[in-house]
Amino acid sequence: MLRPQSSQTPFLGVLLEHECPRCQRPVELPLGELCGACRQAIERRASRLGRLVALASTVVVGIYVLVRMPAEPTPRLVGAASIAIWYLLTYLVVKRVMREYLK
Repeated sequence: MLRPQSSQTPFLGVLLEHECPRCQRPVELPLGELCGACRQAIERRASRLGRLVALASTVVVGIYVLVRMPAEPTPRLVGAASIAIWYLLTYLVVKRVMREYLK
């Protein structure tokens, strides 16, 4: 005869109280999920690192564009726009990569 199930977690998707894997505080989230405070801390750190890396790489690209572009106004305007787009894209990519890395 089979014994009845006496499992603490009858369903895998149910929100039960577990510890946050990062700070060990009890939270009511699925197993392995981070608490809100840890997610915010990761987001802040990823944003800061994203801004720093994007700024450093944008300075390098800006110097290159400044040196290589002709003195006419249209190429300078296109270069300035490309530098702004470079900063935005670099920031978004680095922020996303750091967010995944810091988890």
